[in-house]
Amino acid sequence: MKPLTHGGGVAQAARQLGIPAAEILDFSASINPLGVPEPVLQAARAALIEAAHYPEIDAASLREALAEHHGLPAENLLPGSGSTELLYLLPQVLRPRRALLVMPAFSEYERALLQAQVQLDFFPLSPEDGFQLDPDKLLRALTPDTDLILLANPGNPSGAGIDPDVIESLTRKVREQAVVAVDEAFADFCPQRSIIERVAGHGNLYVFRSLTKFYAIPGLRAGYLAGPTRGIARLAAARLPWTLSTPALAAAKACLGEDEYRRRTLATIPLLREDLVQGLDALGLQVFPGEANYLLGRLPDGAPDAASLAAGLRPQGILIRDCDDFPPLDGRYLRLAVRSADENRRLLQALAALLR
Repeated sequence: MKPLTHGGGVAQAARQLGIPAAEILDFSASINPLGVPEPVLQAARAALIEAAHYPEIDAASLREALAEHHGLPAENLLPGSGSTELLYLLPQVLRPRRALLVMPAFSEYERALLQAQVQLDFFPLSPEDGFQLDPDKLLRALTPDTDLILLANPGNPSGAGIDPDVIESLTRKVREQAVVAVDEAFADFCPQRSIIERVAGHGNLYVFRSLTKFYAIPGLRAGYLAGPTRGIARLAAARLPWTLSTPALAAAKACLGEDEYRRRTLATIPLLREDLVQGLDALGLQVFPGEANYLLGRLPDGAPDAASLAAGLRPQGILIRDCDDFPPLDGRYLRLAVRSADENRRLLQALAALLR
């Protein structure tokens, strides 16, 4: 299995460059630029006192808090140590035979499915169509053996959103054949795209959620899965115990109470994103419409490729995401997180110098 690359290698970059990690400008990982809410930090710090004891074996208190937050029965929810833990758990437990994977996509999907010995088919979305999903075309791509459809909403790295009614209609049409699994890791940035509150009405719909991107706590690892009661029970019975630490549990529960932080984020990110779009457009990049806290851009013909730009920015302490390993994309594509206005300006200035 080929090695995977991800954004967010701040510690490694800091060691290589000999500078503090705080001086790295990381546009390669899409984390809320507003930073960790102070009450969430306080909750994690206070929970360290309990480190002398085991954490909850099954994260039951977080499960109950998530149920109240989403208005769902607790039996439809399963917390995890980040959504990636649950992305690996689902195929190991449900044992699909053949999956249709909507691309381009987070590389851990393919790895999780291959580890579960699932046969894979790929459904590539087109940049010419703005990476929009055509559900009828997807249905025609199913084989008689396809029993899992995996997609992200919004897409990663495209940022393109899918109407939840489209996903619900797809779920109904394949209910006798396939499970539909939707990764909503970035849906908090575009909550109108989420279908999570509809899972209780479907026996074949699963939704992955992350708390780490929106609340800026990737180092604490907290996420969850929503799905049908019977399936969630099977997954809960198979998962490892104590996967969430006590500080992670405390921080995750504190996140759910951050109403003002959510309002501020949803007011701020679109403004920062649009300013970054304009700056990238002025540099000649084709920027695809995105609804999350990152943007996908295609470099103009004749410009250095994304890997060259990443190599040129790295000595300046700036990290970006080369999308060459997001098939069907190639080395002309890069993904950039939306950061603060000053940080975005620094990136644009550095890119301008390299593109000249």
